[in-house]
Amino acid sequence: AIYYFLRNVRLKANKTITYRAEIIDILFNKSWYQEDINLLTKLLLNKVTASQIKETILGADRENIRFQYLDAEFVLNFDYYSQSCWICPNDEASQNKTHQLFERLKA
Repeated sequence: AIYYFLRNVRLKANKTITYRAEIIDILFNKSWYQEDINLLTKLLLNKVTASQIKETILGADRENIRFQYLDAEFVLNFDYYSQSCWICPNDEASQNKTHQLFERLKA
């Protein structure tokens, strides 16, 4: 298993990423803070070669990062209060690339 450490967050990549109905759920083993989101984004997208961040939307307790991968657009979502993190396709045309992204993330 591959482990990544960021402050107090540990992600075990091969057991914490799940795929359901075109959504990729990412579960972290420990609580994370809103200040960790930039590092967590880098951690996740470093596994996805040739991905490119297009836009970051900041909210009070939520952050959304729109990125491109395989000529498709996805949104990486973080919700601090619920400790949720997930990736979904940004549009209908990108849905058929979601499983490829999931396979790359769990590799």
